[in-house]
Amino acid sequence: MMKSAEATSLVTEIEDALASPLPSKGQELVKRADLLIEEEFKAMAAEERRRAVIEGLAGLGYEVFEGMATAWVQNGQTVIRKAANPGYGVELLGGPRSDLLQVRAVGIGSSAEARDASRDHDMETIWCGEFDRLKALVAEAGGNVTMEFARPVGRFPLKIVSDPGASQEAEIVERSRRARPISPPH
Repeated sequence: MMKSAEATSLVTEIEDALASPLPSKGQELVKRADLLIEEEFKAMAAEERRRAVIEGLAGLGYEVFEGMATAWVQNGQTVIRKAANPGYGVELLGGPRSDLLQVRAVGIGSSAEARDASRDHDMETIWCGEFDRLKALVAEAGGNVTMEFARPVGRFPLKIVSDPGASQEAEIVERSRRARPISPPH
């Protein structure tokens, strides 16, 4: 059922060993298969966690786009803007097979722009309440989110990131440009 190149290769090795009249390295193949299955289940669980978190954030009013989970896997992080507060969002960090996820409130804009520290503090406080709601939404979907570490609100300045919508729009324009055939000059 697994479709990865590694799984396909291992299946071929197992089939060859079963078809061969020569003594096989069956125990080694079984161990490799067990490890591969374990890794695949971890990857599937991580993918399901990402999906549940992104769906939960969408339910909380964050701007979720198709392909966001894929971008998260490819980049190891993604930023999701809050629709009601476009200057703020959350940053999600975690690798494709990671059991750990880091989530934090961020400011969206330019680090050269002046920030309202009071507003940043308020948005961090709001995010703490939303995180509790996110945990409940993930639990409703059959998942579990536990907090291992939390920094006190306002202890550190809010991280400022560039606008994720602008980079998404640029990516869409670039993809459509590459998809267009080049016309010869007339």
